[in-house]
Amino acid sequence: MSGGLAAAGRRIAADWLSSEGEHWSFVAKTLLAAFMALWIAFRLGFDSPSSAMVSVFIVAFPRSGAVLEKSVYRILGTLVGSVAALALAGLFDGQPVLMLISLALWVGVCTSGATLYRDSRSYAFVLSGYTACIIGLPALNHPLAIFNLAVTRVSEISLGILCCALVNDFILPKRQAEIVVRTVRARYQGFVLLCQQALAQKLDKATLEATQLRFAADIAALEAGRAAAFFEAGTVRARSNQLHAFNATFMAALTTFHTLHRQMQRLRADAASPLPALLYPLFGQAAAALELDEGPARTAQEAGETLRKLKAMRPALARALETARETLLAMPHDEMRRIEFDTAAELLLRFVDEMLTFTAVYHGLRQRNPLQVEALAYSPRTPSAIALASGGRAALTLLTLSLAWYWLAWPSALGAVLLATIFCGLASSSPRPTLMVKQIMIGFAVGTPLAYVCAFMLLNQAEGFPQLVLAMAPFLALGCYLKCLPKTAGIGSGIVLLMAQAVNPENMMRYDVAGFFNDGIARLLGLALAALFFVLVLPEHTMGSRRHIAAVLWREARATCRAALPHLKQRFGNRVRDLMNQLNAAPGPRDDPARQATVSQAITLLELGLAIVDLRELAADAHASAQRALLDAVAALDRYFAAPDETALRAALAALRAGGPVIRERLAVALPDEAARLKRMLATLHLIHTSLLDALPQPDTGDKHAA
Repeated sequence: MSGGLAAAGRRIAADWLSSEGEHWSFVAKTLLAAFMALWIAFRLGFDSPSSAMVSVFIVAFPRSGAVLEKSVYRILGTLVGSVAALALAGLFDGQPVLMLISLALWVGVCTSGATLYRDSRSYAFVLSGYTACIIGLPALNHPLAIFNLAVTRVSEISLGILCCALVNDFILPKRQAEIVVRTVRARYQGFVLLCQQALAQKLDKATLEATQLRFAADIAALEAGRAAAFFEAGTVRARSNQLHAFNATFMAALTTFHTLHRQMQRLRADAASPLPALLYPLFGQAAAALELDEGPARTAQEAGETLRKLKAMRPALARALETARETLLAMPHDEMRRIEFDTAAELLLRFVDEMLTFTAVYHGLRQRNPLQVEALAYSPRTPSAIALASGGRAALTLLTLSLAWYWLAWPSALGAVLLATIFCGLASSSPRPTLMVKQIMIGFAVGTPLAYVCAFMLLNQAEGFPQLVLAMAPFLALGCYLKCLPKTAGIGSGIVLLMAQAVNPENMMRYDVAGFFNDGIARLLGLALAALFFVLVLPEHTMGSRRHIAAVLWREARATCRAALPHLKQRFGNRVRDLMNQLNAAPGPRDDPARQATVSQAITLLELGLAIVDLRELAADAHASAQRALLDAVAALDRYFAAPDETALRAALAALRAGGPVIRERLAVALPDEAARLKRMLATLHLIHTSLLDALPQPDTGDKHAA
């Protein structure tokens, strides 16, 4: 009995430590780092010790890798912004209006960069912009003070970053690498299970599209986690290239899997076709090779077993497909059946090959000599129109508010200008900018009365640093705890930032009630103005805009017809999946017909674009007649992607159909190696032709195959 109670107690303790325990550990470490930075700032006699504390709250994250990553880019952005402020002050000494205009332009450029690159570089860009304002605006009429302001800013921020990094790395550290390992394992397990279900005919189109969106988000999350874990000493840094390869081989296998599944659906739709009876048992062979024993998350050893099964199954599958093809040719059949069989067989073999590579990369993550696969890093990019609009919005915000502040007699208005500029830049990289600003505003509104109680009822009675800690810690702990919870993270951030700024602990404290409320009103006004500018200035130009994403998808598809071939498949696949991830993160109902149509269009264009790259690669080594036919088809597709109307579509379909006879004529006299490439050309032509007929706006041409 006592043993059972002890075991239950241990389970409860373990559950608490993995949930609430992690939250309170984060709270304790953040407060320790914040008060350590504040104490050192007091001892060093910094002009604004609270800035060191604010810096801790900004870079504090539960995982040490994320802390180190944000710290590095915060220092980099602060240095660049400080240099920019000094340069602009030197150029426009004694010309405040020109200084304000130049600052607005600088903030616009930095915000555009922050919106365009939504990875770690984003924070460095946005910080470079608003740091120049934080240093330059207070020195607008005192240019000689700007150097001291810059040095002070860099010193205070560096102190806060150093304290936060040391505490998170040495006291109960939580490694980002742990999350990366779990993510990789879950991705492999989820994808293998998905493939099993699809090959067993248990997956419908809607489920597959939803899965595509989920995997697009997972790809971005894994890259973000890898980038953060890179700053930790450990295996993830050493395996960074292998993680790039894991993402790249996963995307390749996922795309071929989706194309194969669509081909299977086409076969199933024709009740009179003999192809399902010939092919479905072979799909079952592939599914059987992917089956693993039931149990916990799949390990590298289990992946090794799957790898051995796939390698053993691949030659047998190729022989079985050849036998099935001979069976089909012995039956009464038309040319279209043969073409559909060849296309399905080509896709199935390609899928098995790509699963072999993907499984080998996963298995090699824990091996001393892993499989080396050349892969490009996944790099998120926002459509250029949205990035430019974000920069213009931020520049207009700063210019309008700073000019108003310059001619107003309200000293606290500078705080409103700075906050509006800061959050206009930070929220530009968010798919829900107004919601982000609203949460921070709620945090400031809740934090203002708490700061009043702390400053004017507790701190004015405190004597010495320990009592200062006791007075501020409960309020800061509340904000840090709320920051741990996804739904209230913005509110928690607002509370801790407001507490540090409004209480403003100094060696010689000043208690000014009128100034406190003036500054509080200015802060809330600045946040409200930031949200207002998002509503009034180009509100449709925010991350995840369906209209902009749809337009970029067509441009990216067209690029597959003309861009340089090296790494084109990976670049195109990365780009389309990033756009799908942006669409998935955008606000709005998930069952919106327009959104679902754009998702379907993205998946179809991804399938088409990769097939076009295959055609171009095959054409590079083809006989002159076949090469000319393939390049003519690619040129017609290029024109269709540039202007997707009925005339261009008819021309593209006609060019695809015209390539079939030319390639079959060459196939009749080709040697075995060339014949294999020619068969792949025919299958790829048919795949593109069928995709155009099935999924994109088109007229009824009456022709159903291109090969």
